[in-house]
This record gives sequence, C-alpha cells and structure tokens, in this order.
Amino acid sequence: MPNSLENKIRKLFPYLEWKRVKFITDGWDHDILMLDNNFVVRIPKNREARKRMKIDFCLLKYLCKKIDISIPVPVVKDDKTKVAIYKMVGGKTMSVWRYKRLRIKAKNKFSKDIALFLSQLHSIPPEDIKKCKVTSQNLFKEDREVRKNIKVVYSHLTKKEQLILDDFIIRRKNIVKEIKPTLIHGDLTSDNVFVDSKGNLGIIDFSDSIISDPAKDFAALFSYGNEFVWNVIKYYNPPKESELFFRAQIYYQDEAIKLLKLAVDGSKFISKVDAINLFRERFKIKEV
Repeated sequence: MPNSLENKIRKLFPYLEWKRVKFITDGWDHDILMLDNNFVVRIPKNREARKRMKIDFCLLKYLCKKIDISIPVPVVKDDKTKVAIYKMVGGKTMSVWRYKRLRIKAKNKFSKDIALFLSQLHSIPPEDIKKCKVTSQNLFKEDREVRKNIKVVYSHLTKKEQLILDDFIIRRKNIVKEIKPTLIHGDLTSDNVFVDSKGNLGIIDFSDSIISDPAKDFAALFSYGNEFVWNVIKYYNPPKESELFFRAQIYYQDEAIKLLKLAVDGSKFISKVDAINLFRERFKIKEV
C-alpha cells in the first residue's frame, strides 16, 4: 500500500523530488505522505474528501495572505484525482502534556498566538471566500440534531443526569439567537496545533472549516483547561468574555453528547463506559 501511494504521486507529479517519505494511512478521510519533512501530500479516501479538496485548496490559498501564523501553503493539486500538495507546517503538536510542562511565559505566548489566529480568521468577511464555496452551517438545524441525540441517550443516564440535560437543552436553545456567523477552523484540537522550537504557532487541517459560530473554535481549547480558554478570550479581538466562554463550553459539551449517542448506537469508536465518563467529566457530574 505505501509503495503504491508513493508511485502514484511520482506519476502525478514527476517534477517533484524527495529522498525520504513518511506514510500516515490510518486517517479517516485521507492518506498522507510527508516528503522530506517539507511537503505534505493529501490523498482523499472517500467522496466527501474528494469534494472537499477544491474548497480547502482555494481557502488556504486565500488565508495564506491574511493569517500571520504558519498554515499549510498550497503548492499544486491534481483536479482529476483530487490529490493536493502543501508546504508543511513545522514544529510538534502542542499536546496537553506538552502544554502543562510550559513555563508561564511560554503559556502566555501560546494563548496570545492562538488568540491572534482566531481574531484574524474570524474577521474575514464570508463574502470574500464565497468563490471557495465554504459551507454555511444552520445553527438552528444543529440545535435540533443535538436534541435528537439527547433523546437517544436520555434513558441511559441517571435521573440527576437527565435533569442536567433538561437544563442544558434550554440553555443551548438560547445561544443560537443573534449570533453573527464567521469563518471558523472547525477542528482546533491539539492534533492540529503545532509549535516549533522557537515557540512559533502553526495550525493545520482546515478540512472542517465552515461559516458558523466563532465560539466553536474555542470549544476544543478546553482540553488545555478553563484558565487557558479565558486567557485566549482575553487576547481575542473583540473579546466577548463570559458570553463567548459560555457558548464555547456548550459546544464542548455537545461533543460529549454526540460521542455518547454513538456509543449507545454500538459504535466501535468509543465504548459506552468511556462515553459516559466523558459526559460526566464535561458536565462536571461528580455524584452518580
């Protein structure tokens, strides 16, 4: 499999030269080839990923001129196979473990850089990227989907947990009102956040970018802790303080409900026990 992928790229792009190649073939949407730690080749695995390639390539080509931190630079694409090549982002992933080991000064720089990235990304007028055909999310439709997920998991929870979800439904319904959608990254987990040896930030994987509530980009940051999220919001422009934190926290909890629903449906991705534990952790449920 790896050799056939490499041969495929050599045929598609005969002018490219490399000595070392690293394969990442366990991804859901793409096979990845890393060439000499310099270029990343993304080979779509399914119809949705092939459809998304043109959007990503167009969007990143535009963002490279608007974003100050390091992001993948589009190099070349093959419209027939939907294979695309990007200049790599340097550094290593900022895992939660790595973040906790940072000194206070480095943590502060990291939060400032994330805030700068989000401020610049969220300030891009949606009409400017209209040609890239980035999807706009219907937040009211999403709210209905969350309610459906809750109905599925409801009977698998304790009475106390059910009451917490009853309150959550009410709170969540109120957040979708009067939100101004912006371009968001959509998957700002630690796997997609890189920092090099000099502390410079890099962000990868814009394949989930959509027009939606900017608070969604703060949701994944809760993995670094509440204090980190507050710090990013402090440097974010314009800061919306508690409102932004509150909405982001709800989206963070959304993911736990979604994973619990998958577990209840019998998904191999996550066990029911792990999903319930994650649910209790994100909803701060200590007593069962």
